[in-house]
Amino acid sequence: MMPCDLELSIMLPAYNEASRIEQCIREVKRAATALTSSYEIVVIEDGSTDGTTSIIDSLLKTDSNLSFHHSQQRLGKGKAIRKGLGFAKGDVVVFMDVDLATSLESLPTIVKSTRENHGLVIGSRHVRGSKVCRSFTRTASSLTYNLLVRLIFHDGVYDHQCGFKAMSREVATFLQDNVKSDGFFLDTEMVLLCKSRRIPVIEVAVSWIEIKKKDSHGIRIFRDSIKLGFDLLHFRLATNHP
Repeated sequence: MMPCDLELSIMLPAYNEASRIEQCIREVKRAATALTSSYEIVVIEDGSTDGTTSIIDSLLKTDSNLSFHHSQQRLGKGKAIRKGLGFAKGDVVVFMDVDLATSLESLPTIVKSTRENHGLVIGSRHVRGSKVCRSFTRTASSLTYNLLVRLIFHDGVYDHQCGFKAMSREVATFLQDNVKSDGFFLDTEMVLLCKSRRIPVIEVAVSWIEIKKKDSHGIRIFRDSIKLGFDLLHFRLATNHP
């Protein structure tokens, strides 16, 4: 990783986000500026074909806190975030989804907790104080998956997959070197790897609202759930976890 010379890095993995990337960056900039003047917003663009790249290129001309890393081919969320960890310059590194399903009101809390605990801080939709608005199907699927992970790994974590996480510089380096997932399993793998090394993992209640994408139909949800299950099984067989 690059030498640490900023207080805060916020990573935004982006794939075909032309309809909302500009608004997202503006909202994240406001939230980051309220915390510190020493920050960067790092967009990790993942082979978009809808004009996302052009929009970010335009914003770069007037925003010195914004950096942009383009991929000519689709990497997958996991690989994109791993790539982004190598570019981040902050003492605290945060990543979140461009749809901002998790309210930015939680940003000060996860940044403060990361500075205090020097570990991995994760937004949670399943702990006391969280406020969640989403379909019954997705809620049931999430609760079932997280229960399964707890039963297998006894990690005590209630929400492994929320795409709103923060970590210390040292943890970011460790995860960049050790995470293997190229897809959505990355979130769970980060938690389990930290737990295996006794790195503090703290859950913070968040407000979260389901943002539906055009391609988020039932087949896609089912397919992604099956893939997560296989990734979880593969991780369990590949580790020496008791």
